[in-house]
Amino acid sequence: MGASGVRKAAVALCIVALSSACATGGSATYVEGALRPRHFVFHDVVKWEGGESGGWRAACLHVGIARDTGEMFLCRFGVEMPIANDAQGFISTERAQSLSASCANQAARATLSAATPATPISIACEEFRSFYELTLNAAIKGARVPKACTSGIKPVVVTPTGPSKRGGM
Repeated sequence: MGASGVRKAAVALCIVALSSACATGGSATYVEGALRPRHFVFHDVVKWEGGESGGWRAACLHVGIARDTGEMFLCRFGVEMPIANDAQGFISTERAQSLSASCANQAARATLSAATPATPISIACEEFRSFYELTLNAAIKGARVPKACTSGIKPVVVTPTGPSKRGGM
């Protein structure tokens, strides 16, 4: 399947996941609250020289994914993107943070709502990272969501404290 097919499948997965009310019975998987733009603390890795494209920024997050059974897993990932690109020009830090949070929350809703009690949380994390990269790259050309954070960047840890009242994010 080509890149176009993967994107179509991802969009279809998102539509199905967001439009269906899955009753899993048993345990539920959740992330406490939604990720906020402030959780994405970007650091310039490559300085932008003011051209049409260039520069590179990165953030690091460790987000707790938990089940109401008490099981928890820290989903660790980096968020990397250009400071300016040919498609969108200059991308302010505020816009990068806002789009990063929005795309992460969309990916979390889609992947975690599809998780069943039998789905290992580590697999749910992998699925989240893959879907998050697709959605973020669609919003900001060149954006990546690697498993490992850029060296030297301190992670922002977001830990769940209990199930949300809405049963999801």
